[in-house]
Amino acid sequence: MYQLEEKDINLIRPFYEKSTDSTIYACLDGYMGKAFVDDKESTQHTIILQGDFVFPSNLGAFHEETAGRMIEDLLTYKDKYNMLIVPQTTEWKKFFKDSDKFSTITRYHLQSPSFEQFDPLKLEEYCNGLSKEFTFRRIDETLYEKVMSEDWSRDFCSNFSSVDDFLQHGIGILVMKGEEICCGASSYTAYRKGIEIEIVTEKDYRNLGLATACGAKLIQTCINEGKLPHWDAANETSVRLAMRLGYDYVGPYDTYCFK
Repeated sequence: MYQLEEKDINLIRPFYEKSTDSTIYACLDGYMGKAFVDDKESTQHTIILQGDFVFPSNLGAFHEETAGRMIEDLLTYKDKYNMLIVPQTTEWKKFFKDSDKFSTITRYHLQSPSFEQFDPLKLEEYCNGLSKEFTFRRIDETLYEKVMSEDWSRDFCSNFSSVDDFLQHGIGILVMKGEEICCGASSYTAYRKGIEIEIVTEKDYRNLGLATACGAKLIQTCINEGKLPHWDAANETSVRLAMRLGYDYVGPYDTYCFK
């Protein structure tokens, strides 16, 4: 398996031309992530590694032996138990489904966003619903360090190579109580036209409406800055929150992880 340099990334673009996942776009745009191929001269199998997500694809003949070897080689770059695999072709799906090494995890598709689908009055209402004891803060250089110092909030910024990279390409909103981070909505990844949203509330502050307010504030910010806010849901709670904020639900899909 060979890792591609950024200048060669167009080699794999045809393998992902049907994808609507913004985390894939982030790699194809050269912003972040790693891309791998089975053979640079005659590529048939590809893998994009983006944070915890793995996106295998293929064109032409599919070879199980090659696929298995690439997944094994990937363990050099990523811990097997922090890996969520999202196959992009039926051949790769069958490979994981038929293997006794992998379990299935359901995730949920939301329609790719447009700026027009969001109701600005609703978003403003949700933002204004934030209790007076909390404040919104945008992630800046100082807050970046604070975010990265805590395990529960690291994914707000962790896929960016540096604070400068995040400030240039990322967008992040925090809900804070004094100097304590209580909730955040930020860019898990970023590409040329938008971001993939990551929302987490610290466990002591859940069920207070913070995620709704923070998500609305991030979407407002994205719209104002001309960035499309993509959303892919890990569970049904995330689906309900996304729909409340203006997203359209598409349906469930299978992902795979090591047992």
